[in-house]
Amino acid sequence: MFFVYIYAEKEIDRANEMRIQSHALADELRQSSNDLTRMVRTYIATGNPRYKQHYQEILDIRDGKAPRPEAYDDIYWDLVLDDARPRGFGQAIPLLDLMRQAGFTEAELAKLAEAKSNSDKLTKTELAAMRLIESIGPVTTLQRQAAIHMLYDATYHQAKADIMQPIAEFNHMMEVRTLSIVRYQEQLALILRFSVIALGLLLAYALWRAYRGLHHTLGAPAELLHAHIARIGRGDFVSPIPVDADMQDSVMGWLSQTQINLLQIDTSRKAAELSNHRLTQLYAALSQCNQAIVRSASEAELFPKICRDAVTFGGLKMAWIGHLDEATQLLKPVASYGEGLNYLEMINISVDAALPNGRGPSGTAFRDDAPFWCLDFLNDPATEKWQVLGVQFGWAASAALPLHQAGKVIGTLNLYAEDASYFDIAGKNLLLEMATDIDFALDNFSLEREREQMKQALLVSEERARLVLDNSLDAIVSIDHTGMVTEWNNAAVQIFGYVRDEVLGRDLAEFIVPERDREAHHQGLQRVLTTHHTKMIGKRVEVSALRKDGSEFPAEMTIAQIRRGDTIFFSAFIRDITERKQSEHQIQHLAHYDVLTDLPNRLMLQDHFDYALSLVKRKQGRLAVIFLDLDHFKDINDNLGHSVGDLLLMELTRRLKTLLREEDTLSRLGGDEFILLLPDADANGASNVAQKLLGTVSEPYHIAPYELTVTGSIGIALYPDDGSNLEILSQKADTAMYRAKQAGRNDYRFFTAEMQASSARNLQLLTALRHAQDKDQFALHYQPQFSVDDNHLIGAEALLRWRHPELGFVSPAEFIPVAEDSGMILAIGEWVLRQAVSQAKAWMEAGHEPLIMSVNLSAIQFRHPDLPALVTRILNETGLAPEYLELELTESVAMHDPEGAIAIMNNLHELGIRMSIDDFGTGYSSLSYLKKFKIYKLKIDQSFVRDISTDIEDKAIVSAIINMARSLGHKTIAEGVETKEQLAFLRAQGCDEVQGYYYSKPVPADLFQQFLQKR
Repeated sequence: MFFVYIYAEKEIDRANEMRIQSHALADELRQSSNDLTRMVRTYIATGNPRYKQHYQEILDIRDGKAPRPEAYDDIYWDLVLDDARPRGFGQAIPLLDLMRQAGFTEAELAKLAEAKSNSDKLTKTELAAMRLIESIGPVTTLQRQAAIHMLYDATYHQAKADIMQPIAEFNHMMEVRTLSIVRYQEQLALILRFSVIALGLLLAYALWRAYRGLHHTLGAPAELLHAHIARIGRGDFVSPIPVDADMQDSVMGWLSQTQINLLQIDTSRKAAELSNHRLTQLYAALSQCNQAIVRSASEAELFPKICRDAVTFGGLKMAWIGHLDEATQLLKPVASYGEGLNYLEMINISVDAALPNGRGPSGTAFRDDAPFWCLDFLNDPATEKWQVLGVQFGWAASAALPLHQAGKVIGTLNLYAEDASYFDIAGKNLLLEMATDIDFALDNFSLEREREQMKQALLVSEERARLVLDNSLDAIVSIDHTGMVTEWNNAAVQIFGYVRDEVLGRDLAEFIVPERDREAHHQGLQRVLTTHHTKMIGKRVEVSALRKDGSEFPAEMTIAQIRRGDTIFFSAFIRDITERKQSEHQIQHLAHYDVLTDLPNRLMLQDHFDYALSLVKRKQGRLAVIFLDLDHFKDINDNLGHSVGDLLLMELTRRLKTLLREEDTLSRLGGDEFILLLPDADANGASNVAQKLLGTVSEPYHIAPYELTVTGSIGIALYPDDGSNLEILSQKADTAMYRAKQAGRNDYRFFTAEMQASSARNLQLLTALRHAQDKDQFALHYQPQFSVDDNHLIGAEALLRWRHPELGFVSPAEFIPVAEDSGMILAIGEWVLRQAVSQAKAWMEAGHEPLIMSVNLSAIQFRHPDLPALVTRILNETGLAPEYLELELTESVAMHDPEGAIAIMNNLHELGIRMSIDDFGTGYSSLSYLKKFKIYKLKIDQSFVRDISTDIEDKAIVSAIINMARSLGHKTIAEGVETKEQLAFLRAQGCDEVQGYYYSKPVPADLFQQFLQKR
């Protein structure tokens, strides 16, 4: 029924199509007539033959004489345009034949034939009009007008109407016929439509019943089931299929479970494919890395390729290699590739676990010498410092693998992946294999460098050997197993006098071995060839050798044995040691004799003493040791120079030798100290010699351009009374000499027991003094200084005190000379200065008014060139202003070298430090120098102050000092003031300041605080 309905609908369409086709054919007939009229009129108007041609084409197409253009249902007029031609053509068929094929009725065909016949008749008129303007000769206006008239007159229009009338009648007849057909088919289709609807409703009910059963079986609508099946068929297993609980046994329930199973299978498959893909990439990267290893010659060439291949072939986001900087303990990037390289520009990764940037993957891998796999880069605590970068560059996982060279970790290979599962077990194994291959390459590079270095070293060694051979100062002589010369270098030519051609191939023993040694030479050579062993190989031996001129000289020789296969060669390195032997003799002499005077030194003196003592002991005799030291010899060196002093010592030596017996020994210990050994000499004999020595020493010395006079001090010790060895006797003679100096110099003294005690005391003090400062045995006491006018406290003098746990209180007068003689005075003086300045600053910081701190300087301190710098340094360290420090030096120290004292005082004065002269009046001051000294005050010695109440002379001296100081612009201070009468006299004379027991003895700092509190 449905198909019948469809057929009826099709019949309606065919009837309508027939109507349209019929109208089209009738319209073509009418249109062809109209096109003919247009063409002929245009031709008559323009005379353009193209329109006549078009006219004929229209006739030929309509009559079937020319092929029909495609889509000829349009008007022909568009063919007039040149750009519209040519148009495609079909077959040639008359228009009437097309009409007959269209199924028209006979009446309808008759009408069309009539219209066609009338049109053909009209063409005769049109052709006549065209012929009218085609006559021979030029076309006249009258001819053209006549032709146009023929095409526009009433006859022409009637002819056109005769054509259109049958066509209109055809259209009416055809319209009636086809309309009836269409209406019949429409009625039939309407009946069939209602029939189909009824059948459809019945079918829908049946289908609904079937659907209900099918839905329970399927578990979901068919279209939904189909959609899910289609989705699964497309491979989409991700979206779950929801199924009601009561539909679990349906097709949809089965499909849901199937989807779940397929999803699991697909997930496993994709994971396997991804893993296989990664493994394929890693195998490719590993292959490329191995190729890079084969083709690279150094780390600088290999590392960039490793990083590039890991990213390009391994599918990683980024790779870089860090090398340890030994100085900074940082991993410095040396190669990199991939995305996020700007991360490496400011990277700061340490291998120190104590630093935060040393606890990441790279630092840990380096430090632990083990791979570090970070499978969750964005959440792993180890990567916290770099997780922002991980988000920026898409890093989901990372790995750091240690790289080794010669078994030592030198850096790390660092890899970054966008997939968190990238570093699975298989991937890890391949990356570990890659790291192992890189380690192998690094070892090879190291070995290759070592081989190259060895090669270069060998070349250098060979070149050096050649250079050594050609330029060696030692003769290098080679012989074969027969003793014949095979090598003879330039030094051998110089040493022996033979050129190479004279000796090559000759027996070495014939011309350089002395005749007395030749037999031993030949025997030794044969022994080596027989036993292949000799004690001389590789050892230096001294031998005698001959030159070409026959002269013999000492030589040092080292023999090397060279084996080439079964053949043995020998090379001898021979050095002429003539000069060395001479030097050794000279060194031996210098080791036992003084360079300047050529006298025996202490070492040779010991030998002479031992020999003399052995003789004396056999005779039970006596022996004298005389110690001679020149007085003030240092002044000559300091003022005239050491060269003048050396000439004087040489002249003195010459004089002293004239006084000696053959068995006597004169020795110079150094400087201006001499020792004489007098065997078989008693006290009288030693005394006579000492007197002669003093007389000889004191004679004038003419050292151009100077005439100098010096004296000597002598100490004498006797064997066996004063000792039994040289050390003891010389020490005691030295002690006696020192006592002679104390007695006024230019004299001699024998050693006595009293000197022994004094010397022992000095030694005891010296030993204790070395540790006094370290053991905090020193202390400073402070004696206050007051203004005479108002008894106002203005300063303090710092005085050193030493209390030893065993020796008790030691007087400064006793230990200061020992400190000066031993050189310890500088360290002690610095300690005193620093303590005193610090104490003055401490009192000021405690809120007391500033006072002047006075500190005594020893002669050694004052003359030390570092004194101004030392004072400045201490003032800067403590913060005390220089105007609150006053340095005191004795009058004798200042006058020892007045010019030098002036320079030192000027330096200190420029620093703002006050200077004063202590114990003034006890020395021999020159007023001409005194006025040049940059001093602030003069201190009147207590020896003048003690008796000023009763002694007229002391009064006069004190008054003179005060008046002189005032006239020179200096202040005065008197020390040792103990009575009211002394203070009254000093006040009357205009003395400025005083100190002494009248006010206070020197006291410790804590007691001195009382004076400060009373101010």
